[in-house]
Amino acid sequence: MNIRDYIKSNFVVVGHRGLPSEYVENTIESFENAFKFTDIVELDVHLSSDNEVYIIHDFNLNRLASIDKDIENIESAEIDRIMVRGQNIPKLRDLFKLFRDKYFLVELKTVHDDGYLVKNELTKYTLQVVESMGMEDHVCIISFDPYALRRAGELSRTIMLGFDYDQHSEKYIGKIDCKDLKSMGVSLFLPEYKKEYMKKFKEIQDDGYFVVPWTVDREEDGVFIANSGLNGYITNMVDRMSKLSR
Repeated sequence: MNIRDYIKSNFVVVGHRGLPSEYVENTIESFENAFKFTDIVELDVHLSSDNEVYIIHDFNLNRLASIDKDIENIESAEIDRIMVRGQNIPKLRDLFKLFRDKYFLVELKTVHDDGYLVKNELTKYTLQVVESMGMEDHVCIISFDPYALRRAGELSRTIMLGFDYDQHSEKYIGKIDCKDLKSMGVSLFLPEYKKEYMKKFKEIQDDGYFVVPWTVDREEDGVFIANSGLNGYITNMVDRMSKLSR
């Protein structure tokens, strides 16, 4: 089953960076344990200075590894020696090798926290990894960056695309409607969850898009979203939240 059909036929509870409430985020251990409760996870990717795709959220390694360097400025040989709270920073290809039958929302980290775009070839090299590993049917490429998504669509006519959106997105690029989603070629909309926006989420879904909000960690919100008819949600606590939809 490809990822489109998987999302269409299931209420998906997506492990956000794996299972970070119990394990170090975006590590093999975190994903392995998330897959005990779900078949789909979200993860973040960056590009090393020598064009290797790594799974990590932050641009700068200070929070996770106490190293004041941006991962884009480090070669893979050095990154492979860095430990994040006792865990290695995994390569995207290595995760795919271990879990070929699972599903992945792969977020391209090309928009810095300050709003500026990081200009590198992350989109190209991420798609090369996906295609070389034969994972096109199991991956949705997602991003806050419309340009990265359009580039992904140019590089692959078949890969599923999804657009992340939050209050910062509205500040930098304005409000988004279905025409904007269509222009980006996306089929999945991933908005920051706010209960008061549920009517808008449903309108977008009714226009033919999958809608999976984030980050949903309260049980009452999980139940509300499940009862609303949306396609699912992303959570830091997939072990606990996945039980609500069974």
